Amino acid sequence: MSTATPSTGTARIRPATEADRGAVTELLADLSPESAYRRFQASPGPVPPPAVVTALLPSGPDAGAVLAYDGATVVGHGIWRRTGAGAAAEIGLVVADDHQGRGIGSALARALLADLASHDVEQVEVFTTASNDAVAHMVARYAPGAAPHRDGPTVTYSLSTGVAERRRRAVHDRPTEDPGGPRRRCAA
Repeated sequence: MSTATPSTGTARIRPATEADRGAVTELLADLSPESAYRRFQASPGPVPPPAVVTALLPSGPDAGAVLAYDGATVVGHGIWRRTGAGAAAEIGLVVADDHQGRGIGSALARALLADLASHDVEQVEVFTTASNDAVAHMVARYAPGAAPHRDGPTVTYSLSTGVAERRRRAVHDRPTEDPGGPRRRCAA
């Protein structure tokens, strides 16, 4: 999938796989301490631990990840993971420092939300620092009804993917059949 972004032209978004381990490691290693902190609330260090990279490349019905490319270079990563046994998931994303502010984070978020909807996830949680203006602006723009829950220096935004509402509409709009068959009019 390619997505137009304001300053880069087109960012190519695709699902991440285990084969992307090296590219994800490089993306994380090149993050500034500030960007790493905004994403992880800690710095993975100059060489991210293998366990961190493994956690960022999930597969299966309870998690997924996507990558954003500028040409052949990975410039962004997004991940979702179910929280508990319900129909909720947490998402997280990061964009390379020199590609921030170009719409790549928004493109990653849209790709994650589409993937979440295809997995019947109804609720999304976005956990971030209260000072992360980029996330606050993105949530305000794309999910103005999101409920922020502040806990000291962090904020969790909760928002709907629209899956539950679409399901309700589909049931409500479904034509019903009369068990007695079509009704006949009587001539008077």
